[in-house]
Amino acid sequence: MIRMNTRDFCYQNFAWLGERLSRVFKGLENDLDAAAMKVTPDVYLSVIGAGAMATLIVPILLVLVWLLGLWPDMPTLPMNGLVIIPASLLLPLVVVVLGIIGPKTGAENRISGLKTEIPYASMYISVMASGGLSPYESLLRLRGFTLLPQMQKEVARIETIALSTGVDPVSAIERAAKQVNITEYNELLLGYASSLRTGGDTLHYLHNQTENMFLGLGSRMKAMGENMGMLMETYTIIGILGVLGIFLMFVIGLSLPMAGVNISPEQFFLFSFVGMPCLAFLFIYASDGGQVSYPISNFKTYLVFLCFLPIGAFAATQFVLPFFDPSFTIVPQMPEMIVWIRTTYGFAEGTEAPIGLGIALILMCIPGAAMDYLLVERDKSIQSGVVQFLRDLVETRKSGLSPERCIDALAGRNYKGFTPFLKLINMKLNWGYPIRQIYGEFRGKVRNWLALMNVYLFIDTLDVGGGSVESLESLASFAETSKRLEEEKKALLMPLTLVPYIGIALLVGSTVMFLSFFAGANMGVSIAAAMLYKTLLTPLCLHAFTLGLVTGKMSSGRVSAGFKHSIVLVLVSIGGVWAVAYMGNGGMNL
Repeated sequence: MIRMNTRDFCYQNFAWLGERLSRVFKGLENDLDAAAMKVTPDVYLSVIGAGAMATLIVPILLVLVWLLGLWPDMPTLPMNGLVIIPASLLLPLVVVVLGIIGPKTGAENRISGLKTEIPYASMYISVMASGGLSPYESLLRLRGFTLLPQMQKEVARIETIALSTGVDPVSAIERAAKQVNITEYNELLLGYASSLRTGGDTLHYLHNQTENMFLGLGSRMKAMGENMGMLMETYTIIGILGVLGIFLMFVIGLSLPMAGVNISPEQFFLFSFVGMPCLAFLFIYASDGGQVSYPISNFKTYLVFLCFLPIGAFAATQFVLPFFDPSFTIVPQMPEMIVWIRTTYGFAEGTEAPIGLGIALILMCIPGAAMDYLLVERDKSIQSGVVQFLRDLVETRKSGLSPERCIDALAGRNYKGFTPFLKLINMKLNWGYPIRQIYGEFRGKVRNWLALMNVYLFIDTLDVGGGSVESLESLASFAETSKRLEEEKKALLMPLTLVPYIGIALLVGSTVMFLSFFAGANMGVSIAAAMLYKTLLTPLCLHAFTLGLVTGKMSSGRVSAGFKHSIVLVLVSIGGVWAVAYMGNGGMNL
């Protein structure tokens, strides 16, 4: 009996739906090709159609629940929540739309990855060609270069074209380049093919093309810095004005019911605890698409954060929820500790929940912030040491020593974080370990992509060309260029960290003055001050936390870098909560 996978099953039973959808979305084939998804439009749309049909079970179940009289009361929603039933009928349409967007997103991610990898692929080919290997053989060696995953796929595609059609390698390169709509990619491959056909100096062409690509990458980083600045300012403005506007409307609705501006506490909390965090993650996603990111990331920081996340979540339930509903109390000592902090440090009554939320968020962020700092400093030290080592290696190699003797001579020098790895590499080379095995062990301990790139190129240079002065000089020059680009990128994004700090200071200050105004006002409507503090100030800490995450992502390209910003911003918001006790007359009589 032949077993069918999900794709075969969907095509067998929903091919009619896939064929109809393919007539509507005629440009899907190009998107699938650009995303390197090896599937025909009919088969792909059959799977999407099957998923859309499966979602129809949701409105059917909701109707059954209503007919059986099991529908719960939802007074905050229109028609007691029955509006969910017709809204659920849109689920199939949502699945189809997401299915059509998927290949487009995959194509954009692939193109973005290629744009980042192409300069380094050109650097690799140039260095290998300097060592005596033909450029085409250098290109084919990228098949085993896992640090450039998108280029790996492209080289495999070029080889497939050459083997399946029987054309010569130059024609295969030209045909592959014409199918990818990336200027840098086309210039590299088509220019190289033209240089081969005309008998030009391919090595000189590759060096010039690589230098131009790194200049283009620098320009791309500058444009990225400007875009991130605009995005950061947009989010800060929306966060400040949006939160202040909702705060104002909510308090006016409570104090002046006749004004007609009414926002219920449920709607206010929905905006504060769902709407604003979702907006923050939307901006994080948008910034990720506009940044220059490398194929390898270090997830150790996130693993540490996830390990401490349950502890922080439990702390939040005991530091915050008991002040809204005492039935949530599990460990009485925890809310009692928050009350002790409030009374000891002079916070106003009713600020226990924001104090507790702020402390819980800080406890959640501290391990991740510490791990991120250690890993970033370690990776930066290793990368700097590798670049310095390659430059010293070139100068030592010019004296006539073999590459192995050069490594042995330099192993005793201080190359920052790379020093212990260099000593280990030298020792294993002397013991006769295979050079690939040495690199594999180095990669298992280091997650900095640029450092891995430089060491891999160095290892491959020794493996292919014996480490000639020309190839090592090319490698050292390109390594220094990569390091300089990283420094320029950091300098461009660093000013973005100032914007959220100014924004949270304005938000906290405006909120304190806002509450001070209502504290001194006498509008004839009595509102419990503790309730208003608890309602307005609790979301302030959460907003500061998400603002810190957005700051880290936009200023460094890593969400983990936002943990330290979140800690500081939450502390600023707690300072604003403390200042509430000393505004006006120290209380509220509305």
